[in-house]
Amino acid sequence: MPGEPPNDVIANQQRVEHDDLRRKAETAQLLLDAARYLGETLEIERVYDRFHELLADAIQHDGVVVSSFDERESLIRCEYAWVEGEHVDPTSLPPLKVAAEGGMQSEVIRTGKPLLENDVGGRVAGEEGGTFYDVDREGTVRKLPDTGPTHVQAAMMVPVKHEGRVVGVVQLMSDERTYTEEDLELVEGLVGQMGAAVRMARLHAERGRAEAAEAAAQAVAAEREQAARLLEAVGDGIFYVRRDGIVRFWNRSAELIVGLSSADVIDRPAAEVVPGWAAIEEQVAVTEDDSVPRVARVPVEIGGRELWLSFVAVGRPEGVVYAFRDLTSEHELERAKSDFIATVSHELRTPMTAVYGAARTLMRPDVDLSSDQRSELLEMIATQSERLAQITEEVLLASRLDRGEVAVEQDRVDIAKLARRTVETMQPQLSLEVTLDAPAEACATGDRDRIQQILINLLDNAAKYSPNGEKITVCVSETAEHVRVAVADEGVGIAPTEQGAIFEKFYRVDPHLTQTPGGTGLGLYICRELAQRMGGEITVDSEPSEGSTFVLELPRG
Repeated sequence: MPGEPPNDVIANQQRVEHDDLRRKAETAQLLLDAARYLGETLEIERVYDRFHELLADAIQHDGVVVSSFDERESLIRCEYAWVEGEHVDPTSLPPLKVAAEGGMQSEVIRTGKPLLENDVGGRVAGEEGGTFYDVDREGTVRKLPDTGPTHVQAAMMVPVKHEGRVVGVVQLMSDERTYTEEDLELVEGLVGQMGAAVRMARLHAERGRAEAAEAAAQAVAAEREQAARLLEAVGDGIFYVRRDGIVRFWNRSAELIVGLSSADVIDRPAAEVVPGWAAIEEQVAVTEDDSVPRVARVPVEIGGRELWLSFVAVGRPEGVVYAFRDLTSEHELERAKSDFIATVSHELRTPMTAVYGAARTLMRPDVDLSSDQRSELLEMIATQSERLAQITEEVLLASRLDRGEVAVEQDRVDIAKLARRTVETMQPQLSLEVTLDAPAEACATGDRDRIQQILINLLDNAAKYSPNGEKITVCVSETAEHVRVAVADEGVGIAPTEQGAIFEKFYRVDPHLTQTPGGTGLGLYICRELAQRMGGEITVDSEPSEGSTFVLELPRG
């Protein structure tokens, strides 16, 4: 029976295995970093520069040439060249015809396999012959062996492939060292990453993002995994629909915007799986030529909410590529601006008209006004001016809250005492009964003036939405950690679907201002923002036609 191998043999095997695993891990990490680094730019020249930077860090070389191959013309054209520390203008190098036999680049193109040669001079001068084109730092090309020997010692040539076809060759040369199979394996990986990055850069260079996305979607058919990974970085949703209506591509951004995974839509009819497909087909014009795609905004209902999506569509012989982005926030901002203008215009019109009319009446020389009439007109001007000042103050305060410019104090405040004083002050203005239920003392932490501002807003709001003179109840209570002020009315109430929105700026239950009393729609927004800045919160509990209860909760002081 053979004996066990010596310990030093086992240790040596373990070291070899460990070194091999470490090399594979380092190579995998390098290729992962390369994919990210190359994918960060969409300029072809920068891709080549970055590819050369990666090569320079990984493998010693004295020259590198990247060439493209035109299958229709059987020509090899230089795209990038660096020799002995200098960039060579690729346009200065003539295109080369692919040889039917022989020739090192031609062999790689014909076979689609990489080539490693550590004795270039011997190969081109040997019996099997061959052709090698030598380029110096000035860009001079020599065809070997016709023009003499070469100073190049070793060369690696790796094909660049797309959809299984050779579309180029990367040539790496060294004057001093030889290359290993491990070197070739690493270069192949880097070339694969470079080839994908160059393809994406060319797609980006085409006219319009949608057309680039369509070309990328077509590239997925052959290099699905790699191209899809690069498309994950695109912020727009992109999907591809064949002429027969079947969805063949659906990127990650489309998943995030629409909420449907690629598994939900790929290989299924667009009419069945794409939300709002009928509206998209009807409203999104498909650009079939090289003109700039036209943008169309389409409202799409998804999961009970309306999204506003901006679409462009580019037609190809096999199908249509759709690129879209979510403009819902922009649409809501535009609507908020429109609501703001409508609301403030409406609120300003009445007091301004009253002030103007009263002032013009006082100025008329042909009207003899009594002292009482003049007093009434002056009182109207004063009252409506106060209303104008209140509207202006609300708008300015909301703007300052948005910019974070409103400071609040954190003092110990007797909420019960403050509530009593506020109710007493507001009672004559409300024209309906206000009942207060509060302990002798209930102290919280906050800003006295801001808390009173919140209570005044809540009382004013309760009165506005109690058209039949129902009573208002204010209740102050304490818990272990908080002081609560509840303002309850018996008015029209608020629908459950609107209760979350009433604290947003400019929101009106009746946006057309036909049924509800006046207001800028800023009061509850201001209340919420002030409460949050004092470490508290404000909530609502309401049922239509049964009134509403707003609760301000502040930390105990």
